[in-house]
Amino acid sequence: MRTSARVGLALAVGTLALVTPARARQADRRVANLHAFARLYGVVRFFHPSDEAAAVGWERLAILGSARVKDARTTDALLACLDSLFRPIAPSVILFREGAAPPPPRHLPRDTAGARLVAWQHQGVLINPSRPNVYWSIRTNRTATMAVQSAGFGTITQMIDAQPYRGRRIRLRAQVRPVVDGPGNQAALWLRVDRDGARTGFFDNMGNRPITDPAWRTYEVSGRVDDDAVRVAFGAMLQGMGEVRVDAVELAVQAADSSWSAVSIADPGFEAGDTAWSRAAGANPIRPGAAGRWLAASPGFIYETATGDAPAGRRAATIRTRTTTRTEPLFAAQPPPGDVVEVALGAGLRARVPVSLYTDGVGTLPRGDSAANAALRAGLAMVDARASADSEDVRLADVVIAWNVFQHFYPYFDVVLVDWPAELDRALSGALADRTGREFQVTLQRLVARLGDGHGNVFNPRYAAAGDIPWRLEWIEDRVVVTASHDSAVRRGDVVRTIDGVPAPDLVRRAESLISGSPQWKRVRALQELALGARDSVVRVVVERDGRRLDLAVVRRSRQPVPEFNRPVIAELEPGIWYVNLDQAAWSTIDSAMARLATATGVIFDLRGYPAGNHAVLRHLLPSPDTSAAWMRVPEVIYPDRRLAGYRDAGWEMQPDTPHIGGRVAFITDGRAISYAESLMGLVEHYRLGAIVGQPTAGANGNVNPTPLPGGFLITWTGMRVVKHDGSQHHLVGIRPTVPAMRTLRGVRDGRDELLEAALRVVRAVP
Repeated sequence: MRTSARVGLALAVGTLALVTPARARQADRRVANLHAFARLYGVVRFFHPSDEAAAVGWERLAILGSARVKDARTTDALLACLDSLFRPIAPSVILFREGAAPPPPRHLPRDTAGARLVAWQHQGVLINPSRPNVYWSIRTNRTATMAVQSAGFGTITQMIDAQPYRGRRIRLRAQVRPVVDGPGNQAALWLRVDRDGARTGFFDNMGNRPITDPAWRTYEVSGRVDDDAVRVAFGAMLQGMGEVRVDAVELAVQAADSSWSAVSIADPGFEAGDTAWSRAAGANPIRPGAAGRWLAASPGFIYETATGDAPAGRRAATIRTRTTTRTEPLFAAQPPPGDVVEVALGAGLRARVPVSLYTDGVGTLPRGDSAANAALRAGLAMVDARASADSEDVRLADVVIAWNVFQHFYPYFDVVLVDWPAELDRALSGALADRTGREFQVTLQRLVARLGDGHGNVFNPRYAAAGDIPWRLEWIEDRVVVTASHDSAVRRGDVVRTIDGVPAPDLVRRAESLISGSPQWKRVRALQELALGARDSVVRVVVERDGRRLDLAVVRRSRQPVPEFNRPVIAELEPGIWYVNLDQAAWSTIDSAMARLATATGVIFDLRGYPAGNHAVLRHLLPSPDTSAAWMRVPEVIYPDRRLAGYRDAGWEMQPDTPHIGGRVAFITDGRAISYAESLMGLVEHYRLGAIVGQPTAGANGNVNPTPLPGGFLITWTGMRVVKHDGSQHHLVGIRPTVPAMRTLRGVRDGRDELLEAALRVVRAVP
């Protein structure tokens, strides 16, 4: 919509005539400058192993570098600017003009006796050390650090009875001082109202205004206590890596005259000391849900009270990330001594970048100029790392970082054929044209969509849509159809014609253009996101029912799934035919029913979503050991541009278990099944463990690699290569059904689960 409005305005006022040749050349020059900076940035950040480069704040450098290079008027000016940015941290990198003889190398010391080699090794790539994964990045003969667990955030919590405060506003205040740096590392206060029936009412965790200022300051969160509230929970949290201190917690409620009165809470100043805290993550003796004391049980973090830095009283609470280190190489391959890569930067420049350096007892050789390094650090210190993407330089930095992560580590460019350097220029042009962070989110979505990666997504809590229409929508017979509704004005089987005046199929196609992945996955997500917007906003929807058109004003409510069928977890649907909902059934529940499943004449496993940690059920279907041990492949990277040293292969290598399920078996699945679901279905496909009924799965498998960016963005993508068990392509293909089945409009209106009906026909059949 943003682009359409801009084009419409240009046509209306004749803006195209104002784009003079000089202005066009200036725009092209800026993009070329930024392209050159981006190419050098990625190679130096991920492959040049100097100690100075490893110590720099790369997010800040992306912002500072974008600001400095974009307006260079000549090739020489650009070269000088790039040299001033990179020479202090990569003194052996050589920049020179295209066609000119490069200067002599300056990274090999005369005497290498006793010196060791330092070089980057990437197993996948470790972008976010606060979220442990199978991915690692280290420099040989150096130490790498990351968090020990992937809980994501550590929190301290207290709870009170909500009934005395129903219908009133409640406010949480506290003094907070975080010690964090880098995108994704932040602190927050949070306040949540728990309603009757395990529902959530008001909730605010400062997602759109995280705390990153390193000084002690007072922050607050407030909201209304729902009329059916049973409990109010509140506290503070640390997200990512670092430390946060909290003190002087206050909880208050508002009276009818708008005055505030304090609510009594336990130990608001943490003066009781460490008696209520655990130094071992996850081992706190306070039980979850206990009232009257602070709870600190999120794993992967250290919780303490500390003296010496408290704005009120003697003590403050501290939450600190628990970290682990690694020093040994990830794999055998590494660049030989003196190895360099030559990079065409564009804009008339090239670079020679050493990817292997010697180190002595002090640091990597050669050493940078200390004065130049200090000047660069001073410039980086002036960068506002907390700025939003309303800043042009933050937007440009985000493109530089994101494009490089994919350029060097995305494992599917041989499958997804795209001109990735051209996408860099398009994204840079978009970032320059955008005026707000909300507009820029669309530019990032377009970039990620070009990856063709079902795990590819762009998040930013500042711009997240909190409201949706209370319907479930599916694409059936080339129409957008309501398959379930929490709105009495809409019926199952209604066909959605327009949303806010735009034909629904057009909206689906627009949404798909910003979604990454296979056609089946794009369709699933587009329908889930078709009518998102601000909570409590009104959207005009025209639906068709029995040949009549109904014009409805629908209020967007909080985003919650609208289930279509009340599917059982495990049930005997008819004598001898059992049904297992793998989306919901815990393994313990399945295991307790295993004797009945093993003797059933037929078993239907429903996986139209995501497994509930229950893939062990496959052990009871396997006739022999699983020997397909190389279908998950983590790239081993030591050179830029995805020049691989090899793969670290893995598989499940499952063993058969008893009792064996010997009846006829069918698995129901479709495009909603992604990632872990496809790992499970991949074994079903390869070993023919049952009929596969329905539609192809999403075609995106492998561990996600979350990548935080300045401005509050988080990009997700697939960091490993996953193939089918016979080695053929899985990405964008998925697991295809052996018994294709699809929904019909008549079936929806009749309330039938047609995929389940097809599975029943399979397991009822005479063998």
